[in-house]
Parts: sequence; structure tokens; C-alpha cells
Amino acid sequence: MAEPTPRATTAGAGAEVRARAARVVQAVRADGRSLTDALAQLPPFDDPRDRALTQELCFGTLRALPRLEALGAVLADRPVKSMDQDIAALILIGLYQLAETRVPAHAAVAATVAATRLLGKPRAAGLVNAQLRRYLRERASLEARVARQPGVAGLFPQWLQERLTRTWPEHWPAIIEASNARPPMTLRVNVMKTTRRAYAEALAAAGLTARPVAGAPSGLMLDAPVPVTRLPGFADGLVSVQDGGAQLAAELLDAQPGERVLDACAAPGGKSAHLLER
Repeated sequence: MAEPTPRATTAGAGAEVRARAARVVQAVRADGRSLTDALAQLPPFDDPRDRALTQELCFGTLRALPRLEALGAVLADRPVKSMDQDIAALILIGLYQLAETRVPAHAAVAATVAATRLLGKPRAAGLVNAQLRRYLRERASLEARVARQPGVAGLFPQWLQERLTRTWPEHWPAIIEASNARPPMTLRVNVMKTTRRAYAEALAAAGLTARPVAGAPSGLMLDAPVPVTRLPGFADGLVSVQDGGAQLAAELLDAQPGERVLDACAAPGGKSAHLLER
């Protein structure tokens, strides 16, 4: 799985990232907040890489939530008190780091334990440390134990997996696998300002490689995702981030000058902008 490359950082910065991520995950799990909305409420970061890592921890934890919650339940001696849902979220974030990222285990544990103090609950440091270190010791057996639980292996709700199994008995495993795969980072070149070939050359000059998207004349798929700040001309509107499938909408509609088009689900309006560019 792709995630921000681990970097040298102070213990304080690492703990702050985990504490912020825990607050966001808590807001989604316990308060029913939108992940996008909860992330938008975070204070500014001094280093954009810290924001990228925070987002990775939040998105990744919530993506793998059924498995992480099952692991947390096995590791816990007793249910976490309702007033400590932020600590429960912090433990899930710690488990996600150990299970799914390239963050060194010692750094992940240390920063996650230190985050308890920033959450105002230093008494929970021992609990967080014990559960994460137990996971490291017993990882294989714990993963095998929770994998047998319904909805854990495929990260799909049981009712949805059952429906997929009935409707596509031969293809449901491939559907689940594809649904859980991380999408590539795909760009749409603004043809009012440049061409796909010229922008691909600009990417190459910046040390980034990409390939054309089939069926999308303005599309380029990066071989590895990067922060948008690394994209040449992003701030000047030379390129935007848009899924390859979404780029097909403008091509298939083929709107002509003078026609009136209603984008009935615009947020933030990428396909509408694409129609205008064409």
C-alpha cells in the first residue's frame, strides 16, 4: 500500500500527527461526522508532510476499520469507556500503522503512546503501549483469529457481501478485491493551457513518471502518487486531480457550444470544468 514516505521527525511532531488523527477518527466513528469535514477542521500544519501523514492515517484506519476494530476487541481486557473514545481511536491508528504502513514499528509505537498526553490522558499511555506491543508479539495469531469473523477479511458489511455472493457467485471475490484496492493518482491536463504530451514532459523534468489513460485524451496516470504541491503548474491550473473514469463523462457526453448541461451532482465540479475545457 502506498503512503507517505516515513521521514525523520521530532517526537513532538509525530505525537501531534497521531493525536490529530485520533480526534478525526473519533469524530467519524463516535460523532458521525464526515471524514472530509473533520479533516477540514484541523489547524494548519507547519509541514505539509505532516498533513499528508495525518490524512493517510485517517483514511487508512477508516478503510480497514472492521479488521482493526476486531483486533482492538481481542486486545482489550474490557470495553473502552465512552469518555475514552479518543483513546480507542488512537489504538486503531496505532494498529493501522503496524499492520499496513512502512513506518518503523518502534517509531509508530513511541509516537502513538506519546499522543495520549496531547489528548489529555497520559494515564492511558500504558494501555496503548501494552496493546500495540502485544499485537507485535502475536500478530500472526491475532490476524488469523479475526479473519474468521464475518465482514473482516473483505472489509465489506456482511449484508453487502452476501448480496454480492448471490448476484455474482463467480466474480464476487474479484469485486471485493478491486473495491479494496487503492485507486491510482490520475491527472486531467487542462488543454486550454497545455497539451498532454507537454505536461508529461514537464512531469518527467520534475522526476515524475506517468502514462496516458486509455479513452481519456487529457488523462495521465502517475506511476506513484505525490502531494499536489509537487505537480508542475498545479497552482496555475495546468492540471487537476480527477479519476480516469470521471474523465470519460465529458468525452461520452460530447457537449457542443451553445448546449445547456446540468451537472446534477457537482462537488466540486471537475466534470463541469472538463466540459468547459473541451
